[in-house]
Amino acid sequence: MTDRIEIPAGGDDIHVFGLDLTGPEAEAFVARPANNGGGWPLKVRLGASSLDPAHVEHFPVSDLAGVGLPGYLTEGLGADAAAVEAERDRLEALRGDVVILRPSAFGDTAQSLTPEPPLHHVGSFPPARPVTTMERIRTPAAEGAGQGTIPMTPPPTSRALKWLAALAAFVIVVGILVLATGGFS
Repeated sequence: MTDRIEIPAGGDDIHVFGLDLTGPEAEAFVARPANNGGGWPLKVRLGASSLDPAHVEHFPVSDLAGVGLPGYLTEGLGADAAAVEAERDRLEALRGDVVILRPSAFGDTAQSLTPEPPLHHVGSFPPARPVTTMERIRTPAAEGAGQGTIPMTPPPTSRALKWLAALAAFVIVVGILVLATGGFS
């Protein structure tokens, strides 16, 4: 009997699969063929209708020495620590190669996965959610009480504007004098 994994449209879980192949066989299984004529073995064996290879990871678990698969899921991919911790024994017991499908691997396509050998589903892990309190902020500024008023200052005027005004005043004064004395005759 195969697992049935429901992927909702826009789902954000990280899916981990053990792969019972290693080396070149595993590489050929996971790599999407350039011509796609014979189908993509990973996509076919997952039973996926849509799969983006840019969001598929494949590597030997031994590559994670020192960090471990649980550490990589939480620290590297942002999976929920409590969900990973609940499956820690199972994750640490995994040997050989692993395939990880990040949330964007399915795009916005809802689908049902039915993994078949050489794949076996190890677990699906939700992303860590930030802890927020949504408490009311209780500060004078948040309550609208200011610490006094800010004096209004006139807007700054540019030096060029002052010179332009002085020139206009000069032209007006000269014009009045010319008219008052009878003109240029």
